[in-house]
Amino acid sequence: MTVKDHLKYAGPGSTPSFNRPQDSPSVHLDALRGFAALSVMLSHWRGACFSEFSNYSIRNPVLSVCNFFAGLGHQWVIVFFVLSGYLVGGSVLRSMDSGRWSWRGYLTSRLTRLYVVLLPALLLGGAIDWAGMHMARTGYVYNSSGAEHVLYREGHYTLTLPTMVANGLFLQNIALPGRGGERVTTFGSNGVLWSLSNEFWYYIAFPLLVLALANSRSWAARAGYGVALVVLGWFIGLWMVIMGIPWLMGVILHYLPPLRARGALKRSAWIALAMLMLVGALVLGFVWNSLMSDLILGVIVTFLIWVILNCTASRLPSGYIRIAQRSARSSYTLYLVHVPFLVFLKAYLHLPNSISGWPKFAVSIALLVAVLLYAQLVYQLFERNTDGVRAWINGYPANRQAAKA
Repeated sequence: MTVKDHLKYAGPGSTPSFNRPQDSPSVHLDALRGFAALSVMLSHWRGACFSEFSNYSIRNPVLSVCNFFAGLGHQWVIVFFVLSGYLVGGSVLRSMDSGRWSWRGYLTSRLTRLYVVLLPALLLGGAIDWAGMHMARTGYVYNSSGAEHVLYREGHYTLTLPTMVANGLFLQNIALPGRGGERVTTFGSNGVLWSLSNEFWYYIAFPLLVLALANSRSWAARAGYGVALVVLGWFIGLWMVIMGIPWLMGVILHYLPPLRARGALKRSAWIALAMLMLVGALVLGFVWNSLMSDLILGVIVTFLIWVILNCTASRLPSGYIRIAQRSARSSYTLYLVHVPFLVFLKAYLHLPNSISGWPKFAVSIALLVAVLLYAQLVYQLFERNTDGVRAWINGYPANRQAAKA
């Protein structure tokens, strides 16, 4: 199956359709997306429950590998950016090519996708942070020294109504005019909200870019879109613009030629090569966390997805399909709600920075399971109903699928 053939199966935006052939490469993309969300959560769990690996006197290869894979939260966000560019960018290109493009339909699809989870995440996260901060002997956690790799800033100073409103408007990490260059912080303990601001503004920027380059538009319209794009770039800042390059790499997938890999052996070799390159890029990001390593990782993830789309068309086990699709469905919720609940449990249980010994390790595993269950509960209450909310806003019966455009 080529990239072009796969387009009819890729769902709109970052919410892929799940009515697909069970042997579709989309299942592997679902698995990648779900694994990325889980890995981000694991990195914060590691930061909340375990001190730096260099502080441990006893080391072994298994512990080293676990420490590596549980310390790649930022790198998996880059994977999300590439996947989002492929899915959301692809939906924009398809709708424009077919003449069905409208800002109203596009923004309705994108904003319902974002807000159905974001609003509960802000309210629940804020309430959980407030409760945790007002418990006895929890200050060591919420002052950012106790949860050293989880909190980006002091929770007491970022748990404010203006910050919550700004995050709800996707202004986090943006230096608003009149603030002396100070960037808007993320709300409370929920530092992962930084990437949601990136995603939203990329959603706005990409259609502007396509419309500015569209030959079918008048020169005046194209110039207007180009000016709007430049103003938007100035508004969000250079760092966010550069971080959009991995997002655009996902879009490039729609223009890559088919990978000619005939025979199971050749396809397996391409898949093995792509996986080895991914591990190498993750190792590079782990030891040299920088903008350059992020861009290199973006290139490798793009290559991996290209290989997946062209070399993985065999039928898959039903159990793998169910796990992949379910993890992808709830990945957005897991990503957005896990940090406040994780920090709260750490504070409530008075867990130390460094957990050692099997009894304490068992407690940390229980904490991990509790966070996963909490995220699934929030998914069932909110994200699961995204299509229904979108249909209601569009004025269609809830059982129609037109609102998914």
